[in-house]
Amino acid sequence: MKIPARITVASLIALALVASMTACAGVSGSSSASVAPSCSQLLAAAVQYQKPGIGDGDSTLQALSDNCSDEYEIAVDYLAHSTDSAFSIDSCDELLGYGIRAESVDLLAQDGRCTFGESAAAVGPEWPDGGLGWDEARGHAGTVQRVCGPLMSARETADGTFVNVGQDYPSADRFTFIFWNVSLEPIEPGATVCGSGEIYLYEGVTQMEMSDPAALEIWR
Repeated sequence: MKIPARITVASLIALALVASMTACAGVSGSSSASVAPSCSQLLAAAVQYQKPGIGDGDSTLQALSDNCSDEYEIAVDYLAHSTDSAFSIDSCDELLGYGIRAESVDLLAQDGRCTFGESAAAVGPEWPDGGLGWDEARGHAGTVQRVCGPLMSARETADGTFVNVGQDYPSADRFTFIFWNVSLEPIEPGATVCGSGEIYLYEGVTQMEMSDPAALEIWR
């Protein structure tokens, strides 16, 4: 249920008190439960506090925290990304990748704070068969993806082969495909490589472990 911007949580509480008093006065000796704002109304009030940039929403957030855990998390995620800051993301899809609640992202999209789909992704290169860019992978840690990037090096060690894309070792910004105890055939310089698997972070480096060298796609 949506409420107009001019309705605040204070007015909702006042209405609840009036309704309660009226019910008690009308029926002598009977009890009537007070009408409190619903969780959806409190969430709407928290959002409306932020949009005009005025008002104190602390009491609203406290009420959400005490009574409505889901709506509280939605409000916190929304409020954290609804103001200008150094941490600014234009892609709604990327926000979802960071674990932001879908309901919060929908609210941000309604405000024009982020956009879904091609309009947000158009700033990056197109990878073979629509793979996820190596520089986007960090935001998808913990998920299974197909990642692509320009080959920087393929370093063979006693532990296996480390294929670095986007940035080369020792840059922490690189993406690395790891083949433990496996030697790879030389890869032509200038190639684009893609691989599928679970993305994870290790000491600040975004990585993916692979076991089958044939699963590493090489595009020229």
